[in-house]
Amino acid sequence: MAAASESQGLKIAVAAFITLSVILSVTSYFLYGAYSSADARATAANEEVIKVKKAQSDALNQYDEMRTKIGTRATDFEPASEEIKGHFKKLDQRLNDLQNQVNTAVQKVEQAGAQGPELTDTKNKILQAIASYRSEPNKSYISSLDRMTELMENLSLLSTELSLNYKDLRDRLESATSVAKTQVDVQAKAAEASRTDLEAEHKKHEEERQSLHTRVDQLTTDNDKKSTQIANLEARLKQLQDDYGREKETLIAINREQRDRLERQETILDHPDGYITYVDYEAREVQLNINRRMGARPQMVMSVFDAASPGIPTEKPKGTIELTKVGEQFSVARVLKTINPIDPIRTGDIVYSPAWSPNTPMRFALIGKIDVNRDGRDDREELKRMIQEAGGVVDYDLPPLEVGKETGKLTPRIDWYVIDDRMPFREVYSPRSEPLLLLETQLKKRMGEVIKEARLDGIRPMPIGRLLNYLGYDINTPIVGRPETINEKALRRITAPKPQGEAAAKPAAPSTGTPKAEEKPQGEAAAKKAEENPEPAEPK
Repeated sequence: MAAASESQGLKIAVAAFITLSVILSVTSYFLYGAYSSADARATAANEEVIKVKKAQSDALNQYDEMRTKIGTRATDFEPASEEIKGHFKKLDQRLNDLQNQVNTAVQKVEQAGAQGPELTDTKNKILQAIASYRSEPNKSYISSLDRMTELMENLSLLSTELSLNYKDLRDRLESATSVAKTQVDVQAKAAEASRTDLEAEHKKHEEERQSLHTRVDQLTTDNDKKSTQIANLEARLKQLQDDYGREKETLIAINREQRDRLERQETILDHPDGYITYVDYEAREVQLNINRRMGARPQMVMSVFDAASPGIPTEKPKGTIELTKVGEQFSVARVLKTINPIDPIRTGDIVYSPAWSPNTPMRFALIGKIDVNRDGRDDREELKRMIQEAGGVVDYDLPPLEVGKETGKLTPRIDWYVIDDRMPFREVYSPRSEPLLLLETQLKKRMGEVIKEARLDGIRPMPIGRLLNYLGYDINTPIVGRPETINEKALRRITAPKPQGEAAAKPAAPSTGTPKAEEKPQGEAAAKKAEENPEPAEPK
């Protein structure tokens, strides 16, 4: 039993030993594998550290070598970088100075007479290299050396060109000096010969001067005699001029007086503008031989004179008419006013307008204050309107200074100048101050100058009273403004031919009520009805 127990214990011990041996072997295997991996990693890490240290050492050596080649004194990176930047700034300043020196040197050489495009080309290359260096965005040591080398090459070329030009200039100067010396010698010989000739001429001129002195003395005596004669002739001429001036003034005064006298006694003016060809006393209308081709137009006011008048009496019209319709062959006018009822307008009477002539409007000049209705105030605008309605034109106007400014130009084309020398019906108060008196004096002076110029130009005077009579103006007649529209239908109805015979003789019966639709008024009644009830007007 004991032996069996020991055998059993031994088996158990052997089995446990074997188990532990296997476990130890496996454990040792794994531990050895882990150790091998760790050792390999440590070896690789050591090798990497050695490489890094070597790279750092190489980088430091290369940095020192590069710094030594660049020439910086600082050992650290930041001070070395600042030193390089400062060097670049100094280099820019030196390039600026170099550019100015190059420009100055080339300019001096060109002013001295250097020729050829080489200098300009070399200078441009230098300036281009400097500009290229400045404009380079990333400057480096190598690029800077390249630009400096290019500048040195161009500077060498420039120095060579300057030397060649200097030598050429010196040779030319020596040649010019030699030529100039030769010319100076020639000029010196010529000057010596000229001096000899001048002395001979001077001697000759001195002899001639003595003879001329004698001649001058004789001429002076003759000149004194001539001066006395000229003085006597000038005195005589002045006396004749004074006599001529007085005679001229006398003749001008006599001419002016005769002209004024003739104008005051004048009874005939101008020539007729047309004739009356038909008279309708009932409708107070007349027909004229004036047409549209002559330049006539509606609303022109004209004066009528007797057919037996030898011309046109100045201030004795028979009446006044106003054109209402202007046709291609004749015109129709309405009678505005008849001066003498026992001497009505008849066929053959003369028609005249001071502001219009066939195919030519009459031109007027208004001088001074124009008082149409004699109320003491200036009415030149109203007179201009009447002249324009009569077909005339106002080319020149000289109003009082407080009314307006002088307009237009006084020319010989003007037919009449109008002045108003009438006294107003009532006095108009106006302050009598020195400025107003000065304005009146200036106006009177200017009026005198204009009237004198008008007479010299042959422009005839027209008193305003005579002109207003021609224009048919009546101081008691209210002024009617210019119509803006014309009722063409009413005008045609008024100017239509009147019925003849019994229908024309029968007067229109007065209506007590509403007239029948078929009854139509005739003659003067029709015209009155058309005027009382005009149809809608049509614009011009």
